Amino acid sequence: MSLLSLGFFGILPCLSAGVDWVGPNLLSNPDFEITDKQGLPADWTLTATPAGAAKFALDRQVFLVGKAALQAEVPDTGAAAVRSKPVPVQGGKWYLVSVGYRTAGYGERGKYSGVDSYVAIAWNDAAGKQIGTSPGISFPYHPVDWDLGDRFVLAPAGAVQMVLTANLNNHSQQQIGNNIPSTMWLDGWQIRQFDPPPTPPWALEKVPRIVEGGLTTSRAQAYQLSSLNMAGGKWSPILADPQATYDSVVSSPENVGQGMMAHSPYFTNAPPGLYRAHLRCKVNKNTGGREVGRIDVFSEFAGIRAELRLLPADFAAAGAYQEFPVDFVLRSAGYWGFRVYTEGNQPFTADIVKIFPLALLEDRQLLELYPGSEGVIPAEIQPRRNAHPFTGLLVAGALYDYYRIVDAHHLSGYTMKLKMVPIRKGRSQVYVGFPETAKDLFDHNVIYLCGADLAALSLRQKNMLAEYVRRGGGLILFGGHKALDRAGLKGSLLEEVLPVTGGAGIPPLAALSGGAPLTRSAAHPVTEYADFDSAPLCFFVHNLEPRPESQTIITVGGKPGVVLGKCGKGRVAVVAMTCFGSPAESQTPFWRWQSWVLLLRDLAWWTAGEDDHF
Repeated sequence: MSLLSLGFFGILPCLSAGVDWVGPNLLSNPDFEITDKQGLPADWTLTATPAGAAKFALDRQVFLVGKAALQAEVPDTGAAAVRSKPVPVQGGKWYLVSVGYRTAGYGERGKYSGVDSYVAIAWNDAAGKQIGTSPGISFPYHPVDWDLGDRFVLAPAGAVQMVLTANLNNHSQQQIGNNIPSTMWLDGWQIRQFDPPPTPPWALEKVPRIVEGGLTTSRAQAYQLSSLNMAGGKWSPILADPQATYDSVVSSPENVGQGMMAHSPYFTNAPPGLYRAHLRCKVNKNTGGREVGRIDVFSEFAGIRAELRLLPADFAAAGAYQEFPVDFVLRSAGYWGFRVYTEGNQPFTADIVKIFPLALLEDRQLLELYPGSEGVIPAEIQPRRNAHPFTGLLVAGALYDYYRIVDAHHLSGYTMKLKMVPIRKGRSQVYVGFPETAKDLFDHNVIYLCGADLAALSLRQKNMLAEYVRRGGGLILFGGHKALDRAGLKGSLLEEVLPVTGGAGIPPLAALSGGAPLTRSAAHPVTEYADFDSAPLCFFVHNLEPRPESQTIITVGGKPGVVLGKCGKGRVAVVAMTCFGSPAESQTPFWRWQSWVLLLRDLAWWTAGEDDHF
């Protein structure tokens, strides 16, 4: 298993406290809120094809940043285009392009129904004439709540302007025989110059080969392309090469045509950050104008992260290996990987792809990079106050049944409701049915997060949960293999509202040999009626640090077991004890303790502010 999957990069500090490798936003009116005489965004050109086929308006009810978003609606067959004012750029420089978007209508997930949308990236010369394009940003074929599309692009030589154009095309009537009225919202766009940081010296060293299952301390990972998927096929015969980094390479024959030479494994759980990939390759001839090959980096939820296309002139010499870097940001959960392609017009030989982190990013640094991507929650949206019925939301990850959360919530009142959000496991965690809007999320008296990988939550989802607490909501978090400090707690927006802090990376659970009894460490209504004399035991606990203003009500083996805290108007509880361990027949683990379900019910009441129950 790759260390990219194990979160090994958690030991690497960030380059700096900020993201000083990107400049200010160069776009004019990036939030679409400065209007012209018609009440539409200034410095943007809005076009409907045919004329009248699209409607444009500022939406002051649905937006991501500020107080409004641009809405483009195509109710029937036709197209809408939103083009930016040309932005001054420099040829040979890199730029970060990011766009906030939301869509409605469209079609079913996984099926093209004739509605598509994307952002095209074009380059102009000093006369305003287009001289080239870069790969754009595609939106999903199905409707999505607010999301972000982004990528680094390289301005070609002679470019002095960049132009972004968002397009919405509705051909559903022709595609499926039914018209799907569709709408696109745009907000929070940016173009920022990117100055790639230097490659650290340790990343230039040869990565030692490690046998399968072995461990390495290298912060860089090198992937021998001759051992990856697709190697040995039509486009990638495997050759022995004394100049190879290890022993063999893949080399596409001349005139074989376009095709994939190598496909990486699906990596998971790499922490958010700025990464660099080096492709080591060579060509037989370094003359001519046709592309010879390329590498791209893809992701499950954030689309293409980077793409580098190679021309013969990019190689200093024919027949000599050269390393080409390409940078990318990993900012969301889900799998990711890379692919190497040949254009098939001359022999293209690829040796390895080396990947390493340049800077790891906590949530606040991601927000510095993508301002406003956490979204805005209107002040009038407040957490549920009516406890009849007592309403809960359970994000149900591993061992939620061991914690007996459902049993405890069922005891919370004569009338109660509990909505389940299952966590689907695969290459990454997916929260099935997580509320899409703050209004839906806030309509609960208490929210339980059990076995939840916080890194699998988007910045917008984490911001909704944090604001839910600050405005008076109740939140309970439970431990587990992929939870709390072992799942992206440190530096997250959620850590800001919790009564505990956690370590970096994936710290080990604290083992309590033979089990340690739960001890009431402070008088509190939640533990007042629990029978601690029966000596319930905990065998593994998270190693968390309570904040000074918090209250630890249960300890195990001298470590915090249950910690309470307040943030703003809300209350939070953290259950650091895990349901791991093998109790002896004579022992009672806390999750089978007679008082546990009642204690957990009282904990839910307390976090929800229902003090009258005590």
